Amino acid sequence: MRHGRIALLGLQALCSVLFFGCVTVDPRPDFDRTEQMVAARAGVDRAYNPETSSVMEEAVAALLADGLTTDEAVQVALLNNKPFQALFQEIGVSRADVVQSGLLSNPSFGLSTRFPEGGGRSNLTLTFAQQIADLWQIPARKRIAEAALEQTILNIVHQGNNLASDARRDCYQVIALIQLEAISRETMELAKRSLKLAEDRFQAGEGAKVDVNLARASVLEVKSRAMGLHRELELARTTLAHTLGLARWSKPWTLDGVLPQDSRHIKDDESLLTFAMNERLDARAAAMKVQAAEDEIKHQYMSIFPNVTLGVEWERPERKSAPGRNVLADTARASVANGALTAPSIQSRGERRQERRQVIDSLLGPSLDITLPIWDQNQAQIAKARFQAVAARKAYEAILDEVARDIQQAQTVAASASELVAFFEDEALPQARSSVEAAQRGYQAGHLDILAMLDLQKTLVAQQEAFIGAKRDLAIAVGELRRATGGRLPEDASDDAIVSPPADPEVENP
Repeated sequence: MRHGRIALLGLQALCSVLFFGCVTVDPRPDFDRTEQMVAARAGVDRAYNPETSSVMEEAVAALLADGLTTDEAVQVALLNNKPFQALFQEIGVSRADVVQSGLLSNPSFGLSTRFPEGGGRSNLTLTFAQQIADLWQIPARKRIAEAALEQTILNIVHQGNNLASDARRDCYQVIALIQLEAISRETMELAKRSLKLAEDRFQAGEGAKVDVNLARASVLEVKSRAMGLHRELELARTTLAHTLGLARWSKPWTLDGVLPQDSRHIKDDESLLTFAMNERLDARAAAMKVQAAEDEIKHQYMSIFPNVTLGVEWERPERKSAPGRNVLADTARASVANGALTAPSIQSRGERRQERRQVIDSLLGPSLDITLPIWDQNQAQIAKARFQAVAARKAYEAILDEVARDIQQAQTVAASASELVAFFEDEALPQARSSVEAAQRGYQAGHLDILAMLDLQKTLVAQQEAFIGAKRDLAIAVGELRRATGGRLPEDASDDAIVSPPADPEVENP
């Protein structure tokens, strides 16, 4: 009985430890860190955080109150875009996996009883066992889970950078169309002025009716172009509203801004490519995946012995019930044996105690249960982990190739757009404006026919629209260059370096 009491006391103590040692899943520090990284990469003050989501709508309303700049539009997107908000729940899932990876398996408790034939005390067995393979598997599991959490955070920050780039691109599309509408209004005034010149000359008998008709057709053509631009602008606003999470926003809002002409870092510079490879967070996440895959190989090696259970077992043996005593029969047998009336023998109290001390009342001892790796030595899972590690490294190298491609494409487009902007500003537009003014004077004086004047006006309009398109392309290309470098340009970045995957011979093809 003493051993039984010890076992029960041990069980009570373990239950108390388990009750007071409960763990919780708290992703708030991860949310805060992710928000800070997103905001730093996008160049804004704050980003979405599930813990402060209750004040997000007020912040968005305040930003929309006085009209949005491009930077404010980025801020709204990072606060209000619903798909981006949903990504943050993956952080909670990954944090839960980290917590789970550090927990021991639950112990097992067993109880069995067997009843002897003919009555008596039953056999009772209590077992308590704990899986101890966790002791050498938990470190590897935690490294894998923590790497997965870091991948999740880096991927969300990368998605935030992409969202910021998309918001800027959509803003530039809207701003360019607003400027094209302004040019369309100027073109309408120019076309009406040409129509007025044609009508004045016709009324003065110096021009033909066909000149008036041609000028009026030019006005109608400009009006048709203005209607098309308005449609494109409304569609661009709808796209921008979706990116900003304002598709169902009931209050009116406006976008105010200009197309930037920042031509920094558009040269073919190898240092920018090196900087981008260190900055791209999808590359960092891929590097973390390589590390996790290599840790998984080690984990699978440790799982060759998947079950090693250490426990304690207490057993109370069965005991037959004492048979009833026939005193008369015992007296008769004792009398016959002695040849005279004799009382039967009776055990003393001391003899009874000594006999009870010689009876084994309970058994207590350790137990070990181990799964022997005879048929299954985890070869398949080890090979699978090796293949996955090789695939992870190749995916990491592929992302580095994508970084180089994105940088080169963005630099090429930005350089071309920058040259076009300079060309239109310095040469084409001044020449086209001067030609139109001279043509109007020549037509008014009767030295030039109206077709030549209208052709020059169309050339001016086309070059003005091409100039706006070049400025838009330059702004978008620089934004894409910022996207390709991970959201920051060299002067904006800190000294945090890429997490490079180690070269491990275990990652080679099996």
